[in-house]
Amino acid sequence: MPNPPEPDPASGMAQLRDRLVALALAIVIGAIVAVAAVGFFRIVGAAAALWAQPLPRSLAEAAGSYAAPVALALSLSALIAGQILRLLEGGRPHGPADLIEAAQNDRAPVLRAGAISSLLALNNLAGGASVGIFGPLVHFGGCIAAAVHARVVRMPIDVVLGCGAGAAIAAVFSAPLGAAIFAHEAIIRRFGAFGAAPVLGACFAAFWLSEVMLGRHRFFDVGVLPALDPATLGAAAVLGLACGVVATAYIHAVTAAPRLARASGLPLGWRPLVPAAVLFALSPVLPHLLGAGIGSVELAIAGQLAVGLMAVLIAGKIALTALCLGFGYFGGVFAPALFFGAMLGGLADAALGGGGQTTFALVGAASAVAAVIGAPVAAIVIVFEMTGSYEGAVLSMISVVVAAQISRSFAGRSLFDRQLALRGVTVADDHRP
Repeated sequence: MPNPPEPDPASGMAQLRDRLVALALAIVIGAIVAVAAVGFFRIVGAAAALWAQPLPRSLAEAAGSYAAPVALALSLSALIAGQILRLLEGGRPHGPADLIEAAQNDRAPVLRAGAISSLLALNNLAGGASVGIFGPLVHFGGCIAAAVHARVVRMPIDVVLGCGAGAAIAAVFSAPLGAAIFAHEAIIRRFGAFGAAPVLGACFAAFWLSEVMLGRHRFFDVGVLPALDPATLGAAAVLGLACGVVATAYIHAVTAAPRLARASGLPLGWRPLVPAAVLFALSPVLPHLLGAGIGSVELAIAGQLAVGLMAVLIAGKIALTALCLGFGYFGGVFAPALFFGAMLGGLADAALGGGGQTTFALVGAASAVAAVIGAPVAAIVIVFEMTGSYEGAVLSMISVVVAAQISRSFAGRSLFDRQLALRGVTVADDHRP
């Protein structure tokens, strides 16, 4: 057997220099993305505060009145959205699916389309569209990373895009490890010569800088730690089954909605007014459906929503998000999945007689998100980072695995992969060599 070649010190030093430069660039990307993500989030939050309505805790309380700020926000943002759509080729906004396609084909995303799509999402979220904020941030982060990469130093473009996408998640979720795993699991889908260091560097830089800007922050406060007994483990599996089925329905609804919009015959510029009008019609009874719905998720995790209301909100969120996305009222798909997953988990808590304890609301949220975005390991790690609970991570693992297997069997690896498949784009389902 021949002896392995002796290492070349000069070549080794060159490789080390390349890795250190890549890590330094990744840290710069993480810091820039963190500032952009926090700014994006703050703008949406400030705008939403102008039209936000009290959230009823039950169907019996859901009898509010129409509010002028809601009408103004929805109509104005829908009209602006229609004009922004005209700037995009074919009227199609770009999102995480386009980032995945770019990463898998070793090319940069279309930065102009990315910038316009980010502006569109910002406008729509500020106006109350029933869509998510995290998907646009992921795509926005990837586009920022690609722009920095083009001006500074060469590094594999898929790693660059993973740095930007992961940094956006790390900044808003305060979960840098889960964000780094998400970037590799959902965007890059391989470990190359640079390893995990650049993505980890970007995610931790974004996490630390967001903590400087926002202080120690967590989206959800989970105070009740679950017990790992046979009943709880079985309930986690059943919840995973429910999340997988509902996530599959959600994926099919979102990807079918554009056909409905085209069949309507409405001009592109007027389409966003359709979901805006439906949201306004429902706003006195179900204000939970306005915007990303993070406040409603917090109520579900706190055990403060009635069973009947949660059941209605699951169906309502899926229908309204699909309608918004199909008719050009563009935004993300993460937060709606988080929303209906938390409601499913809340129903599981109620069925088990939790008495206000919320063992499963966050588990359900993680399971639904994992099934929709195709990142089960990242979802489990994010739950662990957010709760610090080993028990919560174990229950999430059971539920997430079941949910992901069901959704992959009936809807594909993720919603993004299904979007690409419907465009005739095939993306590798495993790591490239």
